[in-house]
Amino acid sequence: MTKQPNPMSNPEPLLTYRGIKAFVQALNAFHWKTDYKQFCQVLGFTEGAYSLEKYSQFENLCKALNNFSVDSITKLVKAGYIVDHK
Repeated sequence: MTKQPNPMSNPEPLLTYRGIKAFVQALNAFHWKTDYKQFCQVLGFTEGAYSLEKYSQFENLCKALNNFSVDSITKLVKAGYIVDHK
């Protein structure tokens, strides 16, 4: 079996504008085109109070990400990476 490379060994590709934009767009697409039941299926949650809370947090995450430009999010992620790896 071939060992998969660790993406965090060289995180630069993950921190690009395109990478961040794809991440935000993918979350927004999932949020827009699916519902609570599909959210539970993807994450393996049983429908109930816990999963409802997590779904609400997911909705808030999407809303919060949309309050920032992709450029701003990219800068924040890169700055956080630098601070975390000093």
